Amino acid sequence: MLDSRKQTIQHRFSRAAETYDANAEVQKELGLRLFQELAKGSGPEGIGQILELGCGTGHFTSLLAERYPEASITSLDFAEGMVRQARKRLEGKGNVSILCEDGERFLASCPDAFTLICANSTLQWFGDLEGAMRQIGRLLSEQGLFLGALFGPRTFTELAQGLSQIFGQEVYLPPDGFPAGEQLEDMLGGIFSRYSLQEELGAKSYPTLLDLLNHIRKTGTGGGQLPGALTRGRLQQLEAWFQATHGGYPATYQTFVIRGEK
Repeated sequence: MLDSRKQTIQHRFSRAAETYDANAEVQKELGLRLFQELAKGSGPEGIGQILELGCGTGHFTSLLAERYPEASITSLDFAEGMVRQARKRLEGKGNVSILCEDGERFLASCPDAFTLICANSTLQWFGDLEGAMRQIGRLLSEQGLFLGALFGPRTFTELAQGLSQIFGQEVYLPPDGFPAGEQLEDMLGGIFSRYSLQEELGAKSYPTLLDLLNHIRKTGTGGGQLPGALTRGRLQQLEAWFQATHGGYPATYQTFVIRGEK
């Protein structure tokens, strides 16, 4: 049984499954970034077993299936709506198994070994990331490779600042609980014999405040506890704050790309 926090996240992503692909530009870019990492250095060519954590609608899964048609790919996501979309996308790919499973629970109980473990835009939602990373290290075969991309705590800083301003108190959004680079550095050194951690900081600008808020809602990445209702009046105040402070509606995305070798 998932705890209440994970149930909330699970529900949000399942509800956003049908609108996710049309709005998840940053997540798709990160998936392509991870795919590029496969071509660097000592890659696991000719591999037999791949594990993908948090497959979402299966965009990155399809890239893996094309690159490794002979591999056995196990992809999982804990949101039923996402799993349904992924199964539609990967229909006919006999080497791909898509499971509706919680990633942390799966890692802790899995007895198998994998040559390649991937996780795109999912690790930041884990309750015990260090514990999960240790399990990933345990499940990697000799010469195995881990590739992961996740969002950092500076994501959506503009929105958090604007909400804090209009509510007159500190407002915390989900990224406030995401791991920072220092935390990731501390845990990676004790798990992998070789690793790299690359931080990237970028921003996207949205035409209107509604476009920004819809993007968050339609990708399932929203949430947070607001101190009051986001009424029409407060939305107008938030819009005015964005215009006065930024001259538009930007959203910062802080991302980390991890490459770890057994």
